[in-house]
Amino acid sequence: MAIGNQGLGVGSTIKGYDCRGGKWLQRKHGRHAITIITDEHMTSQLCIYCFHHLAHPVLGASRCLKPDCPAFKCGRATSNRDVMSAAAIGILAMTNIILKLK
Repeated sequence: MAIGNQGLGVGSTIKGYDCRGGKWLQRKHGRHAITIITDEHMTSQLCIYCFHHLAHPVLGASRCLKPDCPAFKCGRATSNRDVMSAAAIGILAMTNIILKLK
């Protein structure tokens, strides 16, 4: 199970937001499955196929403009930003679990 680290509110002083930092969520789910906290930085801004910066022509959509990108060549250069981010986080989590980096 991959848990993203954004939005945990670690050290947040904004009124009305919960400070849910720490590893309590990882420990809670870790009793039943392998869990890992993954870094969500740049997941919606880089193409997962060629690591080139994405353009965001429409809110919620990502488009890779690099002609050498495999997704661009197949005609699938535009995708949902949330789906692309989730795929990037999943790939990172599986890599960390398989290689036992964390």
